[in-house]
Amino acid sequence: MQQVVWGLLLFAVFNSHAKTINLAHTVKHENFSQLFGKLAEQSGLTIHSVLVDQKALKVRLVQNAHTSNMTDVIIVPADHLGLSEYANFSEIPTSLIAQTTDKRTLDTARVSGKLIGIPIIQGNHLLLFYNSKFIKSPVTDWQDIEKLKPTLPSHVKLITWSFMEMYWFIPFLSAFEGNLIADGQAQLNTPSMHDALRFVWGLNARDIVDSQCDYACSHQAFQQQQAAFIVNGAWALNTYQQALGENLSVQSLPSLNGRVMQPYYSTFVLAFPNDSLNGPNKDNLRKFAKLAQEASFQRLIWQEISDIPVNIEVLEHLKNEQGTVFGTLVDALKETKPMPSTATMIIVWEVLNKGFSRFGSGALTAEQTGQFMQGLAERSIANDGVQ
Repeated sequence: MQQVVWGLLLFAVFNSHAKTINLAHTVKHENFSQLFGKLAEQSGLTIHSVLVDQKALKVRLVQNAHTSNMTDVIIVPADHLGLSEYANFSEIPTSLIAQTTDKRTLDTARVSGKLIGIPIIQGNHLLLFYNSKFIKSPVTDWQDIEKLKPTLPSHVKLITWSFMEMYWFIPFLSAFEGNLIADGQAQLNTPSMHDALRFVWGLNARDIVDSQCDYACSHQAFQQQQAAFIVNGAWALNTYQQALGENLSVQSLPSLNGRVMQPYYSTFVLAFPNDSLNGPNKDNLRKFAKLAQEASFQRLIWQEISDIPVNIEVLEHLKNEQGTVFGTLVDALKETKPMPSTATMIIVWEVLNKGFSRFGSGALTAEQTGQFMQGLAERSIANDGVQ
């Protein structure tokens, strides 16, 4: 009898452990963890989730194999899959990708031709929001925005965005036909880069935009109707609707001198470090991955955190239910370009930020900045880290 009791206890402990998933994510939305509480209720899984700062993610992944409480799965922007050489991410079998998943999203989750992430959220692209109390119709070209400055009350900013974050610099670079990476190589010292640096910092010099206004400052100014335009992502839509009501309008980014401004498009993906998808917890992880792609969870992505799901059937239902504004968010994806998911990209972000700041301070000319960034990127790539 005692042996039977001990056997049952051991089975219970093992079974409890086997149904536990350790999840790390970099999504700083206050409702994000609630999503997985609801998924846990549906699945019977116990999900321990922890928010990890993006800058600490590499260290966590490197240490993962040497800790007693290993991370089974992470949820990160797809460009973080470039950390695969440190993390030994599992390759994803096609059988684990739902037929309803938007197939375009899979391109963001491939590194060196291998699929190592499962997209669950798409978009993360920038749009132009405006207050129709000040702006009466959509704008088609950047110059149209600048012409509107004299029409605004003195206390209202013309336009704002998180100026010093390089994600917001990309649409300007694209309008000058520049890319950060070409054929897998950093391309930071180009005429396109020089022109984009001069143009963007010129906006600051002409008092079109305030370089000192960061994300929080910009976000607050637009919510309080102290800015006519803001460049921000789809994730901000619900907040702005609540703050501005019928005064809120949204559109794709305008052209710049007749050239399309293309923001980056990306996804948030599930990835499985230390090849956990083929490890002892594989059955629960596969169950988790399938549930995260199903309609019930995908609807929650919009309802709880205002992000765009990857399930195309859910997407169609939402477009019919939500109306014009949601349709604008989705249609704007057609004017984006995928963010590269390589280790090089992680380095390029850091290097670009350094160069952008130095040019803005007047320490370097545009050409010197390009040379500085290209040299730093090449050395950092060779040394496997930003110096």
